[in-house]
Parts: sequence; structure tokens; C-alpha cells
Amino acid sequence: MKKILLLFITVSLFAFTESRAQQGEGTFMVSGAADAIRTDIPGVIRRYQAGLEAHYFLRYWISASAGYEFNYNRPNQASLGSRIYLVDPLFVRVRGLIGRDSDIALGIGYSRNLGYRFRLEGMVDYYTVTQTAGLRGGFSILLN
Repeated sequence: MKKILLLFITVSLFAFTESRAQQGEGTFMVSGAADAIRTDIPGVIRRYQAGLEAHYFLRYWISASAGYEFNYNRPNQASLGSRIYLVDPLFVRVRGLIGRDSDIALGIGYSRNLGYRFRLEGMVDYYTVTQTAGLRGGFSILLN
């Protein structure tokens, strides 16, 4: 699993350097999202998992992020990760959830601009340790 994750990150870093996203190098973005559906819980919105993240764009196509996940029936977790914009508005993301019940989330998402600074986002995350998936929706705001 570690080899697959390392290969995924390496290919993503070098294969997509020519893609363009709206944000610029050195830009900060704040985002928030919540899970609507998860494969480990039957039904829609039976328990919540929501997160807040801050992103810093190292280049216009890659960001480093740090955040916090709020969970209904499990301990809350800190998160560290990255987004790679393959072709704007599509991105892939990798996040490590740190704390009790640590996990690694691999995801793909779509970002829809509502204006210059505001975006709606939809994501699908796969949690590798618990082997579950979640459909997540949220918003983001570019700060500079």
C-alpha cells in the first residue's frame, strides 16, 4: 500500500505540471465540507463527519493543507494533506487523519466557481484503513 501511495503522489507531482487553476502561487484558501453519504453507515446523513481545512498553494496546481475533522461518534482528528489540480476544476487529494483511529483518505473532487473567491465543491474520499468511502460537499474561499 505504501508503494502504491508513493507512486500515486510521484506521478501526480510530475505528470500534471502544465495544468492551470484559478488560484495563484502563494494563495491561501479556507474550505469546509461535510459527508452526506458514507459506505459504513446505511442511509443519508445518519452521522456527521465534517471538516475545516486551510490550503496554501505552493504552485498554482498543488496545495498543502492542514485541518480538523469533527466526528459524531468517534474522536475528532487533525488532518494534513495535499490537493493536486489535474485540470481545473478537477482535483485529487491525499489526506492523513491523525489521532485515535488514524486513517489515510484518497479522493477526487470537483470545484465550481461561484465568483472570483467563492467555490462549491464535491468530493469522493476513500479511507484506506477503514476501507470505507464517503461523498462530501462543501465550500471554499480564496483569501488572497
